[in-house]
Amino acid sequence: MEKVLSQEEIDALLASMGGGELDLTPEPEEVEGVKPFDFRNYAISTRIKIPGFEVINEHLARGLRMGFSTLLREIVEVTALPIQMERFRDFLNRIPVPTSIHIFRLEPLRGQALLVIDAPLVFAFVERFLGGGERKLIKVEGREFTPIEQRLIRRVVTHIFQELERAWKGIQPVKAKYVRGEVNPQFARVLQPEETVVVCNFEVDIEGLQGKIAFCYSLGMLQPIKSKLYAPYQTEEATDPYWRKQLEEILFSAEVTLRAFLGQARIRIRDLLSLEPGDVLVLESKVEDPVVVTVEGRPKILGDLGVFKGYKAVRVKEFVKVEA
Repeated sequence: MEKVLSQEEIDALLASMGGGELDLTPEPEEVEGVKPFDFRNYAISTRIKIPGFEVINEHLARGLRMGFSTLLREIVEVTALPIQMERFRDFLNRIPVPTSIHIFRLEPLRGQALLVIDAPLVFAFVERFLGGGERKLIKVEGREFTPIEQRLIRRVVTHIFQELERAWKGIQPVKAKYVRGEVNPQFARVLQPEETVVVCNFEVDIEGLQGKIAFCYSLGMLQPIKSKLYAPYQTEEATDPYWRKQLEEILFSAEVTLRAFLGQARIRIRDLLSLEPGDVLVLESKVEDPVVVTVEGRPKILGDLGVFKGYKAVRVKEFVKVEA
């Protein structure tokens, strides 16, 4: 039998509801596989595919790999990691102190961007610039960069900007302009905290010592060239000077077969079988006709037959034009 409230109980219940003593908020039911989500405070961190940026990053990784190896005289590996899109606030919150942060512009694009170099990587560069080559861990926490270390790392930053300009050349010619450097991310707030940014990370390995280099671009900066960045195919105008040099060395050292063709004659099988030493074969070409020189069986040079320092020789007269 259901219990019926008395008038006193009804009055007490209404008084509690009016005074706020009674919590009327229903408790949420727990559903398996469902987690609470706060729309006011959440982090965006998504891997994205931007064809133009992937081309830029691959070229940049290749340029940095060769540049760092030459600069340090050691084998340095640089790998481009997947591109990420997140809030600028979340990007800054992940940066420890100290970190080598460099603010720069990419003219003619508007706005500012960030170059972030991990502190262990900075100390690895400085150690090798000063003659050290041992792989050792350096305590980073609570340590600031000295003026000498800052001056040396500027050499690395200048080199990175040069390679960055080369990498961008095929998409959009840019000029990297240095603005200032910071060690604390709190002083590198060049964008609004809620602004969405594109982050390009590179993993650097110096003889087993690993660190990261990151570039942070705002979407507002990239908006004018959005169509170029999202184009499915990009034209590669710049070539890698290192691989070009290596290819040239391989090609120039390759050996080919070169033959001088004096002439030809057509005879019957009966005459061929009856040939004896001392017989004369009359060629179709005349004495004044040029000698054809072939390279790997293909005619390339026309010349005159003669003698040079006691050896039979051919003087180059002209090159055979190859029809397309």
